[in-house]
Amino acid sequence: MNTEIFLEYIEIGGPAVAMLLPIIEAFFPILPLIALVIINVTVFGFFFGYLYSWIGSCIGSFLLFLVLRKVGGKRLELKIKESKYRNKLEKIKKKKLSILFFLYCFPFTPSFLLSGAAALTNMKTEEFLAVLLPSKFIMLLSLAFIGENVSSFFINPIKSIFYIVFILLINMLCKYLLETYEKKHRT
Repeated sequence: MNTEIFLEYIEIGGPAVAMLLPIIEAFFPILPLIALVIINVTVFGFFFGYLYSWIGSCIGSFLLFLVLRKVGGKRLELKIKESKYRNKLEKIKKKKLSILFFLYCFPFTPSFLLSGAAALTNMKTEEFLAVLLPSKFIMLLSLAFIGENVSSFFINPIKSIFYIVFILLINMLCKYLLETYEKKHRT
C-alpha cells in the first residue's frame, strides 16, 4: 500500500520529480539508483522513465562534479597529496577517458566516486561531459531494461537477448566515438 502511494506522488509530481530523484541520488549514493530507475519506468513507461532517469542522473553527476571542483576540490586536493590515495588519482588523471567511460557504464560502480575523482583530477568540463553523457546513457538503458523486463526474461528470452545485443552495440559505438574524440583533442 505504501508503494502505491509513493508511485502516485511521483506520478502527480511528473517529470520534475522523476528527474529530481536521480539528482538527489548523485549526492547521496546510499539511495539505490536501480530502484529509482525502476520506479520511473513503472510510472512513466519505458521511454519516458528512462529519459527522465538519464537526464536527472546526468544533471546530478555534473552538479556534483562542479561542486567538488569549486568548493571542496582545493581543500581535498591538498589532503590527498599528503595521503596514500595520491598515486591512484594521478593514475586516473593519466589514464584514457575510455577507462572512466567503462567504469561509468558499469551499473553498480558508485558514480559519486567517479565524479569526485574526475573533479579532483581537474578533468576538463568538456572531457567530463564527453564521458558522462554516453556512459550514463548506456548504464541507465541497461537499468531501465532490467526494470522493464525482469519477469519477461523467462517468458520471452529472444526479446531480452535482442535488448542485450542492442545495449552492447550502443556501448561499442559510444566507446568508438569517445576514442575518436580523445584522439582528436589530445593530439
